[in-house]
Parts: sequence; C-alpha cells; structure tokens
Amino acid sequence: MQRAGLSILFLGLVLSGLAGIINQVVWQRAVKLFLGGSETLSAMVVVIVFLGGLGLGAALAGRRVGGLKNPLLGLGLIELGLAGVNLVVTLILSLDLSASVSAAQGLASAAGLPMRAVYALATSVLLLPPTLMMGATVPLAGAACQRQLGAKGDALIPVLLFVNTVGAALGAWSASALLLPWWGQRAALAVAIGCNGLAGLLCLLISRGRATDPAASPAVNAPRRAGLGLGLEEGLGFALGALSLSYEMLLIRALTLSFEPLPETFAATLSGFLVAWSLGVALAGVVRAPVAAAAGLTGVLLAAMPAVHTAIRDSGAWSLWSAAAALSVPCLGFGLLYGGLARLVSVDWGRDLGRYGAANTLGSCAGVLGFTLIGFEAPLFQGALCLALGLFAVAWASLRTVSGRVWAGAVGLVSLAVLAWGLQLRTTTHNDEVAWWGRDGVVELTPDGDVYIDGLWHTRLSHGGDHIGEPYAWLMAAAALIGRGDRPTDEALVIGAGIGVSSVTLAGADGLSVDGYEINETLKRLLEDRPEETLGSLRHPALRWLWTDARAGLALNPKRYDLILSAPLHLRAAGSSSLLSLEYLDLVKSRLTEDGVLVVYANEGRAAQSLLVQRTLAERFRYRVTWYEGMITVASDAPFTLTEEWLKARMAKGDRFGRECLRFDRTLRLRGQKLGMFGLYEGEARAAEVADRPITDDHPLLEYPDVAEQLVSAVSVAQVPGR
Repeated sequence: MQRAGLSILFLGLVLSGLAGIINQVVWQRAVKLFLGGSETLSAMVVVIVFLGGLGLGAALAGRRVGGLKNPLLGLGLIELGLAGVNLVVTLILSLDLSASVSAAQGLASAAGLPMRAVYALATSVLLLPPTLMMGATVPLAGAACQRQLGAKGDALIPVLLFVNTVGAALGAWSASALLLPWWGQRAALAVAIGCNGLAGLLCLLISRGRATDPAASPAVNAPRRAGLGLGLEEGLGFALGALSLSYEMLLIRALTLSFEPLPETFAATLSGFLVAWSLGVALAGVVRAPVAAAAGLTGVLLAAMPAVHTAIRDSGAWSLWSAAAALSVPCLGFGLLYGGLARLVSVDWGRDLGRYGAANTLGSCAGVLGFTLIGFEAPLFQGALCLALGLFAVAWASLRTVSGRVWAGAVGLVSLAVLAWGLQLRTTTHNDEVAWWGRDGVVELTPDGDVYIDGLWHTRLSHGGDHIGEPYAWLMAAAALIGRGDRPTDEALVIGAGIGVSSVTLAGADGLSVDGYEINETLKRLLEDRPEETLGSLRHPALRWLWTDARAGLALNPKRYDLILSAPLHLRAAGSSSLLSLEYLDLVKSRLTEDGVLVVYANEGRAAQSLLVQRTLAERFRYRVTWYEGMITVASDAPFTLTEEWLKARMAKGDRFGRECLRFDRTLRLRGQKLGMFGLYEGEARAAEVADRPITDDHPLLEYPDVAEQLVSAVSVAQVPGR
C-alpha cells in the first residue's frame, strides 16, 4: 500500500507541475496584454513574481509543515485551493477591464509613478496568492513521503523532484505548442485548473487514515546531518538558482537568434531546459557527485555554449529541437547539483526542502532580474563566460576551506569583470555582420544592409538617401496618405517605427507631424550609429519617437490621429496577435479621428493568416482596400475613392512624398508594369474573402500558421456579424 501511495502521490506531483507551468506560460502572455509593457520586461515581472511566490511559499510551508498531522491532507487542500484561486485569476484575466486598467495607468502616470513598478505591483497582487500555494507543494510532498508513506532513504528526494519537474516540462510543451494554438488562453487555464483539482483529489484519496503525531516523528527531532553546514548550502542553493535561471535567459536568446522569435522557439527552450534539469535531478538519486566536481564540469559545458551556438547558426542544418537539446546539456549539471544538495541538506524533508527550495528559488529571481536588466546588455560570449566562472566560484566555495573561499571570491570578481567587459562592448562583429545587444533584443546588420531583429528579417538600410527600398515599408505609408485622399491630414502614428522608413515617408507630406511607437530600444543604437543610412529618422524634426509598447502607449495617450500605421514584425512571430486582435483594434479606433485611416501589414504568405487579419478588420471597419498582393490593407469607416487620375494629380504635387511616388511609378513602368503605381492597388477584390473567426487576445491563432490552416475556413465578408 505504501508503494501504491507513493505512485499516486507522484502522479499528483506530475499533474501539479503540469498545471504550474501551463499557468506561467499563459499568465506571462495574458498579463502583458492586461497591463501592457515591453515583452522582455513583462516576462521578467511575471517570472519573478512566479518564482518569488514559489520561494516564499516553500519557506512558509517548510516552517509550518512539521506541525501538521496529515501533510497529505494539507497537500490535497492546497491543490484544490489552487484550482479555485486559478479559476478566479482566469475570470479576472478574461474580463474586459481595459477602461479600468487604462484609468489606473493614467492615474499612476499623472502621479509620476514608474509604470514598470505599477505593472510589478499589479502582477504581484494578481499572481502571488496562487504562486504561494504552488510553493508549498514540494515541502508538503516531502513531509508526506517521509512521515506518512514510509520513505526511508534520501535517494527518493531526487525522484520526488524529478516527477514534479517532468510535469513542468510537459506543461511547457503542451501550453506553448498545443493548448494555446488550438484552444486559446482560457482553455489552457481550464486544463491547468483541472490538473490541480485532480491532483488534490488524488492526495485526499491517499490521506485517509494516515494522520501522524508530529511530536513523535523522528525526522522532526533528528539532528542536522554533519558535513556542509545548512547556511553554506542555502548560499550555494541561492547561487545555483541565480546561475541556472540566468542560463535559461541566455538559452532563450541563443535559440531565438538561431530560429527566430516564434512561439515554438519558446516552447523548445523551456521544455529543453526542464527536461535536462529533471534528468540531472534523477541522476542525483543514483550517484552522489561531489559539488565541486559537478559545478566545475557544468561550468566547462556552459563555457562551450557560445561555440556550439555559433556552429548551429553557421551550419543551418540543425532543427530547433535538436539545437535546444544540445544547448540544454549544461542544465543536466544544474539538476544534478540541485538534487545532490537537496539530498545532503534534508533531514526533516518537509522543513529542509522548504528552506533549501526557498533559497534556490529566490536566487532564481535574482538571476532573472539581473540577467534581464544587465546581462542581456552584454554579448552572448561574455554572458556565458560570466556564468561559467560563477559555477567555478561555486565549486571552490563548496570545499569549505580557507583557500576555497579565497579562490571563490577571486573567481567571482573575475566573473564580474568579464560581465563589465561585455557591458562596455555591447556591439560585436562576426563575419562582417554587426550586432547590437540589449535587454529588448539583438539587432543585427549584414554587409548588404539587411536588418534583423532577434533573428527575423526586418528591413534594409537606405542607400544614397533612397528609402523606398523594400517596397512594403514605404508603400504602407504611401497607401495611408493616398487612403486619406484630399481630406486634411495633420497627425499620424506609426506603431513599430523600426528604423523609421514609414515615418520618414509620412513626414514627406507637407504639414504632417508623426509619432512613432517602438518597443525595442536597442534599435536606438543602430539609429545613432548609422544616421545617414536610417534617413536621420532619430533626429528628424517632424518625428517624435516614443519608446513604449503600443497597447500601453495608446491606453495612456489620449491623442487622436488621422493616420495610424501598425506593422507587427512578422505575422508568425510570438506576440503578433496582440497587435491585430479585436481588442487591439478597439483601442486603435479610440485613437483615430472619425474618418481616420488604419494601415496594417496583412499578408505573410499563408492564406489562413491573411484571412484572419481580414476578418478581424472587417468586424471593426466598414471599408477596406488592399495593395501589393494583399500585403497591405487600408481600413476606415470612411469610403475610399482612388482613381488613376487622382493618383497622377497627387504625384504632381511638389512635396517630397509626391516626388517619391512619381519616381516609384516610373520605376514600375520601366519594369513592365503598365499602370505603374496604380497597378499595385487592388481595391476591394482581395478583401472580399475572410476567415470564419477573428483574431482575439484569448486565442493567438495568427502566430501558428500551420494550425491556422487546419482551423480556418474562408467565408464571404457578407457573413461577418453586423455587416
């Protein structure tokens, strides 16, 4: 019966881990939409709150679990409580509280409060209750194993940690690759709620008749194990937590640069990290590796990571998942170290796993905070070397000798010096390609002038002052101005200003001032370093750059515009749905004048994606026309009346934009396009067919083209509700 009880408990821990990571993945996305903010910083806030809650919950549970007569009952109630609390969080995130959130953001801004602090506070209020409860699960499970299910040897401790982490790995994959694309956020959270509820019922099932007398438990009153002192182990646990989560951040960046910032990339990164870490924990149940040796070997593996990453990028033969597996090898060492130290520290499993887990998790918070705000500013090589040296410092510190402490301190200082070196560089050159490194992403420039952001092609630099270049960026602005016809146009907004091609094009129209929202501040360094090739856009007198997230910026800025251009980096990139959803369009319409015009990048090659964009626009705008094989859609509640004669008259106007249109028109005619620029205009023809569903914040289907092609059916625009 004891073995059966352990098996049921382990199943409950798998379900608990599964639910926990599903929650983290969905919360990270939902909170960004709910509160706004940078992708990187929003993710940092959610991860820190998540990990901080786990650590604090583990510490509190570790202090109190010794007085519980029935830890299994407590664990069951915690899991059921999690199901209830997560249901409340799900309901809050699903409500349309945009007006209330915008009002709160406005009050905070007026009071001079940093918005990041407001986001952090709001996220903490929302997510701390469930994460505190999650943090209590492992200490309660440890106490239950030792006191109620007859576990004797400490080799079972890594097994307990392993099954919980395997559940987390399954949650990372299922949330990112299955639940979100096929069913959406609310359905994913419902699965997590169900997993917590089932885990709670399983624990209640095996808790019957197993109450114990805490005072009679030999574990509670046993002396601490000789060897490494608990204070040192807590310090090592904190350091390893900081290093391991810093490496996870580094791993996300490395795989993003090699395989683009796609939802699948995030799924592979998180899954690879957790699988390797769990295998390392399992290995700790089989072998007792000395801390110094394990930390030193892990440091060597980590130091080799940049070379492996370069080989992966240069070869082009690696798949995403094989690259994730290769780059996750150092995580085996992190898992081995965690499991080995957990075995060594645990006498009273509930109490000691809680204390050690709290130290490690709070170290993880420090790692996420430090690497997001500081480490991401350094190139990959310096970041990896800094972490490798940190592991060597851990190896020496674990020896508990005077010389070990001296060496640990010296290597720690060298590690900080390496990081300072990287922070001073911030720009690297490899194979004649220049890379600018920053917390918001990596901007790379090829010798041919192509600009990549986090591995995705973005645009091309200007050559000789010609900024028509790749036509879609220039044509988006041209289509917007043409869509306004003869109506007065004074104010324009470009969302995703990039290197300023669209913004400078708009500024070429007489009397038009332009605001540009851009979330990636790393681009500012490219604009500063290459002013001529970016058309001097950073210092352009008619442009005002606003380094902010579009949704937060629109919510906080009451200004209304005649034109708004909105261009996600790529439709398949993670987060692109948030700049094309119904909820986003409602926000955009609130900032357009009555006859204002919206232009969006609407087609990336997959028919399902284009149909989704068209359906969503059709639900919010009465009129839509397309340009350039459906790549650009112009939408408004005012009708469009474009003729070739009107376009020729606009070209004859003496402002810079008119001259650019004329030059582009002549180029097209020389290439055999008889109608010139007017030949790129398609009217309503390509907008007549739409998807059978719109894009919503809840279901980011746009970012999953393979799934979208299976789920989306084409219907007539006449079938859109309300039309």
